[in-house]
Amino acid sequence: MIRVRVPASSANMGAGFDALGVALNLYSVLEVKEIKSGLEIVTLANGGTVHNDKSNLVYRAMERVFEKTGYYPEGLYIKQDSKIPMTRGLGSSSACIVGGMLAANVLSGRQLSYNEILHLASEMEGHPDNVGPALYGGMCISADMGNITVAKSVKIRSNLKFAVMIPDFFVATKKSRSTLPEFVSINAASSNISSALMLYYSLTTGDLSQLRYGVRDKLHQPYRKKYIDGFDDIFNKTYENGSLATYLSGSGPTIMSIIDGDDTEFAAKMENFFKTNSHEWRCMLLECDNVGSVVSEIPE
Repeated sequence: MIRVRVPASSANMGAGFDALGVALNLYSVLEVKEIKSGLEIVTLANGGTVHNDKSNLVYRAMERVFEKTGYYPEGLYIKQDSKIPMTRGLGSSSACIVGGMLAANVLSGRQLSYNEILHLASEMEGHPDNVGPALYGGMCISADMGNITVAKSVKIRSNLKFAVMIPDFFVATKKSRSTLPEFVSINAASSNISSALMLYYSLTTGDLSQLRYGVRDKLHQPYRKKYIDGFDDIFNKTYENGSLATYLSGSGPTIMSIIDGDDTEFAAKMENFFKTNSHEWRCMLLECDNVGSVVSEIPE
């Protein structure tokens, strides 16, 4: 039996649109083995609809690897247990893709390198900002170079926490992405470049006084916020309650705040504030996963 544990991920991190992402200690766990024939899929998913046939995302990701390596199992058993909320901007689809590809690679005799799996996963997902941290952990700087995908992981200090604020509704990634403009101004682009560099500086040097400036964004958040009731009020309240930096996680609707690891009151304060919102929100505190995906073979 092959067991793969893949972390959740939070993409964009404000200014790092399609380029930055961070792994979080919330996991999707796959157990996969080859069987004599057929396809058996057992799913324990956190919300949303998961298919138990060949349209299953994990299975489709495994197929990509089998096509690449030329190895075709007679049958497959897949058990998927995910704690990552689906369609909430926490990388649930990337976790399925990365997990499926890593499992299929072991079945195929480990023919593909992690760099090759990163590229395949990025092609399937459409961009690398979630698959990078899901695979390598930490904060990942990712880039699609056409025929290759590059991701470099930076470890995040343990005294920071990520306050994950998840509402009771979802925003489809396709819908959220369709609202973005085809062209942006030079000023908006240059502003995001400087902010993203400031974010990298803050998280790698420990100078957290500049962290809130590192998540300022002009490329996607101003357009996506219309799908989240009370967006500006929520952002303002997080800073009032001690957030070091707040941003829209992925395409949303989850909102992420980076807070001091010793802050024991932030979550309660935000949940109290959310009682005034028209939707139900919950706030959980997570840490950065600096390890990334873990693959093991376990006896049955």
